[in-house]
Amino acid sequence: MDLGVSRYFSIFMKGFLWVFVVFAQIHGHRSCLEEERVGLLHLKAFLTSKTYYTGQLLLPSWVDNAKSECCGWERITCSSSTTGRVIELSLDNIKQNPYYYEDYYTEGTRENRWLLNVSLLQPFKELRSLGLSSNAIGGWIEDEG
Repeated sequence: MDLGVSRYFSIFMKGFLWVFVVFAQIHGHRSCLEEERVGLLHLKAFLTSKTYYTGQLLLPSWVDNAKSECCGWERITCSSSTTGRVIELSLDNIKQNPYYYEDYYTEGTRENRWLLNVSLLQPFKELRSLGLSSNAIGGWIEDEG
């Protein structure tokens, strides 16, 4: 009888370990790096200062909460490996004013254009794609402060 209990315990432990490894793999690759999470929040603050939206309306899933996974935030794609690095930012048409037609900022007048602070992109070491179209960006600055 003791041998049977030991056998069932061994099977149970193997099953438990297997479930644990699978769970860790599933949740491990979605975990964003703290440096990138903070970088995204700084980017959101900068974009909020350049748009007609408040922080609650612009990128509402980007919240300053340590439990919030930035790989699950809107307009973000992370690598599928266990590194969880941000590889794509889709920020197209983020500056659009709801009171103007869609192509207002595409053609944009000089006074409607703004400068992108590219130093805000430094935390994203594996960024492969950056979508910024239809934002009336008139240029860039290396560092704003």
